[in-house]
Amino acid sequence: MVYINLLPVREIKQRVRAKRQLLGIATGFICLLVILGIAGYMQAGKVERLRQEISSLKKEKQRYKKIGRQIKQLEKDRQLIEKQIEIIRQLKRSSSLTVHILDEIANITPTDRMWLMSLSQTGNNLQLSGMALDNRTIAKYMEDLKRSPYIKSVNLVSSSLKTYAGRNLKSFSLSCSIGVPEEAKGKKLPEKK
Repeated sequence: MVYINLLPVREIKQRVRAKRQLLGIATGFICLLVILGIAGYMQAGKVERLRQEISSLKKEKQRYKKIGRQIKQLEKDRQLIEKQIEIIRQLKRSSSLTVHILDEIANITPTDRMWLMSLSQTGNNLQLSGMALDNRTIAKYMEDLKRSPYIKSVNLVSSSLKTYAGRNLKSFSLSCSIGVPEEAKGKKLPEKK
């Protein structure tokens, strides 16, 4: 006898395959959604961490701004103090200048051939006037003054013949430019012995 299968096997197999395919696609889609959800959750966590990091960096930046302003203020104060120190150094150099000039003139002036009548200093100008035995003594005195490191230039303002105590002597007037020696500006001035 012959049996006839009236059930549509092919259709059932096709339906089962279609259900499996739909189930596979749905499972894949659900897996894809789960993966996307996990990735989104991880990205949201990462975004939150980055926001917190940005917030902490902004707070740190504000703290460093205050420190930066303090550093700028300290730098300005340091520059001001350095200027004041340089002014003090210049004042020390120039205050000792008069003492050195007087010492140089006292050492250079020949006591047996000439004497000074007046000496005046105004800023960097020095005026000398005195009496000498002759013009040669005045010329040598001017050359000796030029050799001094504190006297920059010497000019003869006037020279005339005058009678003093019954002798004919030369009256003279000198104008000198004075200043601190260049080598002494950066270091301490040498002491006279």
